[in-house]
Amino acid sequence: MEIKIKTSRTFTDILNGGRIVILQGGTRSGKSYSAVQYLVVKALEEADTSISIVRKSFPSLRISTLRDFRSIMKGLDIWDENRWYASENQYTFANGSTIEFLSVQDGERRKGTKRDYLFVDEANELSWDDMFQLFIRTTNKTIVAYNPSFPTNHWIYTQMLTHPEATRYISTYMDNPFLEDDIVKEIERLKDTSPSYWKTYGLGLEGMVEGLVFDNVNIVDYIPETAELLGYGVDFGFTNDPTAIIALWRFDEGILYDEICYEKNLLANQIANFIRAAYNLFGRKEVIADSSDPRLIEEIFRSGGINIKPALKGPDSIMAGIDTLKQHKIHITKSSTNLIDEMYSYVWKKDKNDNLLNEPIDTMNHAIDACRYVGSWMLSNKKKNYGTYAISIR
Repeated sequence: MEIKIKTSRTFTDILNGGRIVILQGGTRSGKSYSAVQYLVVKALEEADTSISIVRKSFPSLRISTLRDFRSIMKGLDIWDENRWYASENQYTFANGSTIEFLSVQDGERRKGTKRDYLFVDEANELSWDDMFQLFIRTTNKTIVAYNPSFPTNHWIYTQMLTHPEATRYISTYMDNPFLEDDIVKEIERLKDTSPSYWKTYGLGLEGMVEGLVFDNVNIVDYIPETAELLGYGVDFGFTNDPTAIIALWRFDEGILYDEICYEKNLLANQIANFIRAAYNLFGRKEVIADSSDPRLIEEIFRSGGINIKPALKGPDSIMAGIDTLKQHKIHITKSSTNLIDEMYSYVWKKDKNDNLLNEPIDTMNHAIDACRYVGSWMLSNKKKNYGTYAISIR
């Protein structure tokens, strides 16, 4: 049986690429569709091949690559509903090959699965830890795809593009042979309506994220000797979200944050140990923690030697904390990779007309929340003046 498949230039790039194929491209360039085509071909050609297709959230995966997979399989007239296992989000081919669809929330499956081929769509949405855990368990080829709507100190640039086995291919809507004329016209309108969007989403070239909450961030090599340690912030997580511990410093050029911890599945005693290690390294200061888990705060306090307090929260505490931090030039140590990823992914919400709202999207903000807790406590003028009254005596 011979199957003919209509492909794009990007499909050929993946076919000829080495162990790590990086697909950077504009909107509707066909990079994700071509990656799924390639993986279907591999599943058909190589018996007992294990393939994982990953995105940060499963709802996004369902309406993107999973939809493409079904379309490709049905277009080739090889889809068999009986071979789709909905409970596992996995398709098993007649030759024993499998394609599974995972989100990074599938923690245990992500860490424990070994595979031959890996495709990570919208890879910039993942943290480096998520990507690393997937990458080290992939034997044949890893494919990552993204729109370059983020700064060039993202892990994609610092970790993947610098890998000796990585090859990057840049594609645009003009490389997609399946694109309708009306969509082409809409993309090309960006030349006049939004030059920055045209550069990123039209030409597939690097550009700054639009609508960043923190646009006053600078990356530094080390903590200056003149910096004063103000305190520590903690945001609690466990299974799906990490626990983030951040140290806050102040010096002549602004404030500085240094990432102490960014790990999942930590118990109270383990969190306390991270804080004690920071005490030994930097000094003993107050710890301001996520107030949503008072039990955990109490356990850490009772472990001894840690002055931990719940963060001040209220209906406007998020915006108040953001406003407090934005009053200062923010510096972050280059070793604080997860905090940097969050800072360059934390954006304002948009309304239906794509106008920015004065409310951040509640994602990629675990380390940022830790920064906000300790920053609001240590830097807010309202906090400093709370409980004082000046008396003038003649």
